[in-house]
Amino acid sequence: MKRVKLEELPKETLVELARMYARNWQTLDGLWFRNVEAQCGLETAVKLDLKNWERQSVIEAERIKKVLKLAKGGLSSVLTVLSFMSWQLVSPIFQCEEENPQKIVFYYPRCPVQEGRKRQGKQEFPCKSMKLLLLSNIAEVVEPRSAIKCLVCPPDPHPEEFWCKWELSMREPNEGI
Repeated sequence: MKRVKLEELPKETLVELARMYARNWQTLDGLWFRNVEAQCGLETAVKLDLKNWERQSVIEAERIKKVLKLAKGGLSSVLTVLSFMSWQLVSPIFQCEEENPQKIVFYYPRCPVQEGRKRQGKQEFPCKSMKLLLLSNIAEVVEPRSAIKCLVCPPDPHPEEFWCKWELSMREPNEGI
C-alpha cells in the first residue's frame, strides 16, 4: 500500500482535515472538562481549564503568527490570528460590530459550548475569566500595544442576539504595556 503524503492531498481535503482535527481537539477538551466537572465540580474544572488555556493560547497564537508570517502587529492582525485558532475553525466565527485602526468591537452570536450545556440542562459556563485571559494572551502575542476589554460574557446576563462581546483597542502611548 502506498503511503499518502499530506503534501499530495487536494486543497479541499486538507481544509476538511484541518477542520476535523480542530473538532477532535475541541471534543477532547470538552470531554476533559466534563470529566473534571463530574469528578470535582464546576469550580475546580474552571480553575484547571483556566491554567490550561493560559499557556495553550500563547503557544497556539505564536504558532499561527509564525505560519501566517505576521511580522506586523495591528488590531486586524489580532483578529486574523483569532480567526485561525483551532477552536475557531469549527465554531461560528465572531462578528465585528465596529472596526477601525484604534478599536474593534466584536461578538459571538453563537457558542457551541454554551448551546451544548443548555441542551444538556446545565447552567451556562462562566467563561468570562477564561475568555478574557485567552483573548488577552492572543492580543499580547500579536500586538503588544493592544488591550482587550470584556463588554459582556457569561456569567453576565446577555441578550439573545449574542453570548459575549469584546472590545479590542490600542493602548494610549502613556498606558503601560
